[in-house]
Order: sequence, then structure tokens, then C-alpha cells
Amino acid sequence: MKKNIILLFITAMISCKEDDATPTAPINDSFDPTTATLLKSGSLAGIGHTVSGTASLYEGTAKKIILLDPFNSQNGPDLKVYLSKDINASSYISLGALKSTMGKQSYEVPGNPDVTDYNYVMIWCEQFTVVFGRAEIK
Repeated sequence: MKKNIILLFITAMISCKEDDATPTAPINDSFDPTTATLLKSGSLAGIGHTVSGTASLYEGTAKKIILLDPFNSQNGPDLKVYLSKDINASSYISLGALKSTMGKQSYEVPGNPDVTDYNYVMIWCEQFTVVFGRAEIK
């Protein structure tokens, strides 16, 4: 049993290897954080993968925005951005596909959720259910 758990863990760690699924060129994001109110922010750290930068939650006119700036991530298949209540993404809001593995990028939080319970921004490989990186935002 212990051997199976270790094998499963190793498989999960190597499953999301580099892939050309996510664009790698920096994008020209037009979100201006000076026009919004900063609610929370935190540093992104890789979890078994290389991810770095800052994730910030802003409230603008009638919408909330997650801003990754600066941002850099190892590439992988099916990378998504999540706003999560916990480190396991058992309760989360999907903000969509990662736009690029580098550079400033923003994601609108759909609807009007109470974001006080959402304390993590995650870069998540949906295909293999593996976290690439996360930031605890406070």
C-alpha cells in the first residue's frame, strides 16, 4: 500500500511536464491597478514546478480582478488560474486558462462572490489535477 501511494505521488509530480499547451510570449495586459482598490496580495511559489511572482486581488467598478504581475511559470498542459478557499482547491472559482507563462496578466472573477473566504490564487494543471504554484493572498 505504501509503495502504491509513493508511486501515485511520483506520477502526479512528473505528469505535468513542460508542454506547448500554454503560450509563452508575454502578453500586453491593459488592466491598470491604479484605477482599482487592492483587497489582498501574496507571493506566488512553485509547488513541484517553477512558478514565481505576485498575485493580487483588486476590486474595480462592479468587478473583481486577479492580477499576476510580475509573473513567470514553467509551462505545462491545461494550466488554469483558480481563486480557491483552500490549498487543495476543493472549493474554488475557475478564472480560465493561463494566458501566458510570463508577464503581467489579469483575470476577471466571474459573478460577485464574497471573496473574504478565498485566500489562495493557484496555477493548476486541470488535466492531471496537479498544483503548479500558489499564493496565499492576505
